[in-house]
Amino acid sequence: MAEHIVPGEEIPNDDEHLPVKHQNEKKTIEAGIVYLSRIPPLMNVKKIRHIFSEFGEVDRIFLQPDEKAPNTKRGRSFTEGWIEFKNKKIAKNVALSLNNSQIGGKKRSRWHDELWNIKYLSRFKWGHLNERLAYEKAVHQQRMRTEISQVKREANFHMQNIEKKLKMKHIEERKRKKGITIPEETESKHFINIRLKETEEEILERKKQKLNDNVKNKKRETKENCFE
Repeated sequence: MAEHIVPGEEIPNDDEHLPVKHQNEKKTIEAGIVYLSRIPPLMNVKKIRHIFSEFGEVDRIFLQPDEKAPNTKRGRSFTEGWIEFKNKKIAKNVALSLNNSQIGGKKRSRWHDELWNIKYLSRFKWGHLNERLAYEKAVHQQRMRTEISQVKREANFHMQNIEKKLKMKHIEERKRKKGITIPEETESKHFINIRLKETEEEILERKKQKLNDNVKNKKRETKENCFE
């Protein structure tokens, strides 16, 4: 049954019993991560932290080493990187203001004319990066295991061929001593042919040669048709 409200009477507020949020309570500041798609040559974590700490408090930094580039006395090279700012607003502003801008600094610096290629990663957490790195590591290890297994199989085939060849020679020697005539046999009958996996260069060269042969055949057919 509805309550009877007297005109002029203050309507009771049910929200009075709810906890009041104080304006002075500090909101939790979320971290933000920016992505560097290119790391200038010989720039390291220490230099990256020094540069970006001028814009705000930097937490964690990870630079992906360049496995193809050799390590030198001057330092090692990196392909890409991630920088975590403790405040995501600062991370956003850094990405917007620095993307495609000149690194600058001292004119004598090797990075003075280099450009930043930086992007803010929305809703990206540091744990996501750890998951990606773990996945890439697992894929790399699996690829290495596959290649090692392939090498072992080829080595085993080769050893089997050698053992088979030695046994055949011993058998032939015993037959010769007994005066038995041995027909000439080629090594191909003793050995198992092992076809190694083609490299990328060999595949490209084979395709190029096939294309050239097709072009030559078409030209030859065209000439023959002209003389008919």
